[in-house]
Amino acid sequence: MVTQLGQHAVVIGGSLGGLMTARVLADHFEAVTVLERDHIDTRPALHQSIPQGNHLHVLLLGGQQVMASLYPGFIDTLERLGGVRIRVGKDVVYYMPDGKAYTRGGSVREPRDLGFDIHAQSRGLLEYCVRQCTLAQTHVQLHSDCLVHGLVLEDGRVHGVRYTQGGDSQTLPADFVVDAGGRGSRLPRWLTALGFPTPNETTLGVDFAYSSAQFRKPTCYAEESLVLCYGPPPHQVKQGFLETIEGGLLHVSLGGRFGEYPPDDAAGFCEFAKTLYTPVLYNLIKDAERVTDITHYRYPTSILRHYERLSAFPEGLLGLGDALCSFNPVYGQGMSSAALQVQALQQLLTERATGEHGLEGLAWAFFPKVAEVIATPWTLAANQDFAYPQTTGERPPGLAERREYLAALDALTVEDVELQRLLFEVYNLAKPRSLLNEEPLRRRVFAQQR
Repeated sequence: MVTQLGQHAVVIGGSLGGLMTARVLADHFEAVTVLERDHIDTRPALHQSIPQGNHLHVLLLGGQQVMASLYPGFIDTLERLGGVRIRVGKDVVYYMPDGKAYTRGGSVREPRDLGFDIHAQSRGLLEYCVRQCTLAQTHVQLHSDCLVHGLVLEDGRVHGVRYTQGGDSQTLPADFVVDAGGRGSRLPRWLTALGFPTPNETTLGVDFAYSSAQFRKPTCYAEESLVLCYGPPPHQVKQGFLETIEGGLLHVSLGGRFGEYPPDDAAGFCEFAKTLYTPVLYNLIKDAERVTDITHYRYPTSILRHYERLSAFPEGLLGLGDALCSFNPVYGQGMSSAALQVQALQQLLTERATGEHGLEGLAWAFFPKVAEVIATPWTLAANQDFAYPQTTGERPPGLAERREYLAALDALTVEDVELQRLLFEVYNLAKPRSLLNEEPLRRRVFAQQR
């Protein structure tokens, strides 16, 4: 039997990170309440405050594994709702300037079965699946149309939240509060109001924008479930992506950086696809029936908030997900990073439930642990973003060497399927990046470089 850590926990934000957090807290609190500012439908639908939700959403292996561990039968439920299984090594296709490939670096030119799957679906469908699985916990409740505007603090400890619903201001007592309010988290503002320091931030000016729409599948479609069209930086700033989602629809996202942005009108969208270095997406959509509006979203900066460096922080409070780190969405890491952060929280809560300290000092254990979780996706994304000289932010030393190292790793995959699998597992946040630098692999890479 799991030891209870408190009577009531509150989660701010009912998106994926908040829902998974509520599921974990349900093992340790008698009641869990999720407060979501948007209106939540009882069907698959997008959050109004998640503008990137209209765009490509692939569930990476790392996030998928966490969700499957939190929710028994999750993969079957997702597929029953319409999620599309993608076999990595066969169904993930990179269209490079010099032809079709099956690795990010372009070395492998023939499909291989790497033994695991990821899933593609709309953001609305994935969130609906996670929400239904979370609310199956009878002591978890979700209240939508709730705007949290403050924390209740007494003697250095958070004892609840203040929020507004339907024009009425209310106070909700809690033993523990987790802010999963996303990129627009108000946690730094609340800390200032309560007299606590706020975290330093690392920002990268990535200046990325994309436009997306869904199409009926043309009869000429070659059944490649996930297509990625992006040439090597820095010269290729335009990109295109396609995934098969529920209902047999094709979800197409076109992206660009540094002023080369895709438009949101039908003619301009198609023309932008035509200007990509490969005609594969243009040939698919030029005569296809579009079934949704074209939506546009611009993402100027990636933000990493260093809560692990703070000298003081309230008891009974944590932040998680995009509230800690907001990634460039082009790499599809945000959902899986949030899942891995929830897993770190789950591990700590399980330890605390059988120890003496309970919730005391939990932030000092959680923030350093989750900073390690974030380091892999942040570094992988930064390595790609900094390949463009227009990207702003402090460049860490050794960037060129790391890119050369990864290129040599990719070259080795031509003769080594196990290494190809490992690379995909790292990029899918299922294995730590450090494995790519261990011996004897490191010696092989140096030999390849020579």
